[in-house]
Amino acid sequence: MMANRLVGLRNQLVRSFSTSTSLLQAASGSPNSSETASLVTPPIPVFGLEGRYASALFSAASKQKKLDQIDADFQKLERLLTQNKSLADLFRNPGVSREQRMDLIKELGLSDMTRTTIETLVDNRREKKLTKFVTVMNRLMAANRGELSCRVITAKPLDDKLRNELDSVLKQFSKKGEKVTVETTIDPTIMGGMIVEVGDRYIDMSISSKIKAYTDILTSNV
Repeated sequence: MMANRLVGLRNQLVRSFSTSTSLLQAASGSPNSSETASLVTPPIPVFGLEGRYASALFSAASKQKKLDQIDADFQKLERLLTQNKSLADLFRNPGVSREQRMDLIKELGLSDMTRTTIETLVDNRREKKLTKFVTVMNRLMAANRGELSCRVITAKPLDDKLRNELDSVLKQFSKKGEKVTVETTIDPTIMGGMIVEVGDRYIDMSISSKIKAYTDILTSNV
């Protein structure tokens, strides 16, 4: 059954990658000012509010030749947010004041450019976007290193055979010379199947999502 899901993954990825050119064009748009035109184009398209912050930071770091520094900052942030869930909660909790958040940011030991960007996020009352911003920024930096970041969530660990088949499928969609990095996570709540993130693409083939879809159909007809 898992092998069939890998075939399904391959088909969905084909459809997803075929639209990459149009997505890039839509994300870039037409520059409306000299400031927009002067931005350094990120290596992959990123979307949403967090994508705009990530693109702006990438452009600024690129011009100041600080990409390695920014890369290290965001890998550190991802580790901190993953290992300490209460950290992310502090940025989402409305009971935490702006001053307390600013003090916390200073204690993280980040470079001036990264710290200023996160402080701007807080000043604009977008602190709830921090986790997504960190995720998008790390995906962007991985692409800048010539890597295709993949994240796979399954209900139970994959055996060696299935893991090798999955790696083989994912490698087919990397560019020439691009290194594929695969992070696997176990989440029993998805019940079966898998959820796959390839770059900026999200494919949910979990049993839990199918049950929810069927439930929504049934309840809508009641």
